[in-house]
Amino acid sequence: MGIPVVNYSPESTWEFGATLQGYFRLPNQERISIVQFDGTYSLRNQWYVNTQGNLYFGGKKTWQLQFRTGYSDCPATYYGTYHDSYFANEGNMNIGMLRKGTPYQSQRGYLNIQAPIYVDENIAVGPMTDVLVARFDIQNTYTTINPLVQVALGAVVQYDSRDNVFYPSKGIFAKVSATAGWTNKVEIPQGQQSIINGLLAADLRQYIPLSHSLVLAWQFKTQLMLSRYEISHITLYPMLPRLGGQDGLRGVNSDMFRDDIMMALQAELRIPIWSIFRATVFAGIGDVYDYHNWHWSVPKVGYGVGLRAAINKAKVNIRFDIARSNVDPRWDSINAYSFYLTATEAF
Repeated sequence: MGIPVVNYSPESTWEFGATLQGYFRLPNQERISIVQFDGTYSLRNQWYVNTQGNLYFGGKKTWQLQFRTGYSDCPATYYGTYHDSYFANEGNMNIGMLRKGTPYQSQRGYLNIQAPIYVDENIAVGPMTDVLVARFDIQNTYTTINPLVQVALGAVVQYDSRDNVFYPSKGIFAKVSATAGWTNKVEIPQGQQSIINGLLAADLRQYIPLSHSLVLAWQFKTQLMLSRYEISHITLYPMLPRLGGQDGLRGVNSDMFRDDIMMALQAELRIPIWSIFRATVFAGIGDVYDYHNWHWSVPKVGYGVGLRAAINKAKVNIRFDIARSNVDPRWDSINAYSFYLTATEAF
């Protein structure tokens, strides 16, 4: 199938593109595989292309190939890892909760491959690799050499008891990954050196059937990057865990907040309407943190409503969401909202 993609957020303005998806079963396999290509271009000259897939091979001894690769070129805004100390108006009524950030340009190419093997019906274990190539330039700050390259190797463990991959009505999904990443020589105040980073991630989801075909779904996600303080905060900004996006904390732009640790919790109530149409009400809360100088601060909150339309027997939906957050003070303006028109669920 192919559908148009239209998104809007206060940071990127309007974004237009398309998603192409193919669904099929490989030989001797009951699970449905998917391959997807998508890309968008925004009115701020931001663009990206992405290809990803989830393929199931084998019969009783199933193994899975998950891949994601792509490239993006976008201007964004750097709010700094110490953004919470700037949660003040500072006398500028146009800034509101956030200080005025510093514009920067970022180009990122990435490749992620995971190959878990099912050791029983629901549990899979396997290797993974992650490659990131990035160029970025933030005004009046230390910058990395160009390009910055990171290659990570590790393992992933997952548990999946969902009754459907694309629109579950019951079950649990849990995934934990751990990798060690090697980064090429980067510029730091003491000179240049190569470094090793630890990268940890966890994703937990549950789908709870309620009466009248209602489904309560919730997700907890966290990511952690272990690195020397002066390196992670000065040179590795494109690699730090980030908050938000159309599949994360909806209403918060995914390029606004980065730090050593990201934690987010989101939930939604999925409501049947009629025939192929469903609705959803969702909310999420999360933030990023500096584990060298841990402190709690004002969390980022996103919430909204959505409409779904099922388009095939695999229960794949066209998704339209409207969201807003507590990090944009323009409550009386349509510009405070984020809009997402795409395919498949946020989680």
